[in-house]
Amino acid sequence: MGLIKEFFAEHEAPLEELQIGAVTGWRTKAKLAVRGKVTPTIGLFRKGTHDVLPIPNCQIHHPSINRAVAVVEQGILQENVSLYDEKTKQGVLRYIQCFVELETSKVQLVLIVQAKDSSIDRLCQELQKNPLFHSIWLNIQAEATNTILGESWLLVYGPPFLEQKLAGRSFPFHPGAFSQAHWTLFEKLALDVVNMIPEKAKLLEIYAGVGIMGVLAAPKCTSVGLLENNPFAHLSFKEMKLDSIAYHLGDAKEALPLLADANCFLLDPPRKGVDPLLLNALLWATGTIIYVSCDFNSFIRDAEDLLEAGWILKEGKGYLLFPGTNHVETVARFVKGVDASKN
Repeated sequence: MGLIKEFFAEHEAPLEELQIGAVTGWRTKAKLAVRGKVTPTIGLFRKGTHDVLPIPNCQIHHPSINRAVAVVEQGILQENVSLYDEKTKQGVLRYIQCFVELETSKVQLVLIVQAKDSSIDRLCQELQKNPLFHSIWLNIQAEATNTILGESWLLVYGPPFLEQKLAGRSFPFHPGAFSQAHWTLFEKLALDVVNMIPEKAKLLEIYAGVGIMGVLAAPKCTSVGLLENNPFAHLSFKEMKLDSIAYHLGDAKEALPLLADANCFLLDPPRKGVDPLLLNALLWATGTIIYVSCDFNSFIRDAEDLLEAGWILKEGKGYLLFPGTNHVETVARFVKGVDASKN
């Protein structure tokens, strides 16, 4: 947090105190490795290895995730499911993903498998008897890669979308769509971002995910456009049937033709920061930029370019979305070509 404070102080922009939410039971979404020869071990890789450390009573997980892990372990044993081995590249089940629907405490479960076989079919049939599960999906990842999720999805049981509530609205999530894990603190962040957006703005949200912040901001905006490259986020957004919001499926550079119709740009890029072509175009734009950053080094790089191009850093906020780490999500507001004294 020290570097963040120094940067905002250097540019004479106020930085609010770090926002901290729950420090236990906060993680609503988790991807966990499944390994073992005789008995299954479900947990996280030991640093620098593919040795899995079990975390049966993890204090940061929502309790439903811990319960789901125990149920899946029992099912694996009962149905004699073969587990993936990094060395031989053999075995069926590789990972699981659990996402908790907070209103019901039920789990959207994904079994990530190298291939579908009869033991996986039996496991799914057994798991769906348990009322803990909101839905069960299979994700096929046949490649020998560290990428956890493959491109093929199969709904085995339950509704296709998990519903997560935020600020009185319900947002649907396909399991392939990104979601923040610390949902309650993310709600605070999202509402703070909406408050930063000027009244009657022509908003363009880039790296929009399912479009939560754009949807929440829509009542105060004259127009809202969203851009995202994840097709499962797009599917999730379509479930809301919001015809007044334009959703564009594509990479960030495809936002370039949309910039001229907007005067407020909401950016929530991945750790590498804003796409260089998009950033270069934004240097020449005017209005408001709200930058949500999950990596402060890439934020500083992009912010310095914006400042050099005449954008003014007006304020910042920090959120400890991963308690127990030094990772801080930063939100910054820039203005250019507007009355800075009023903004």
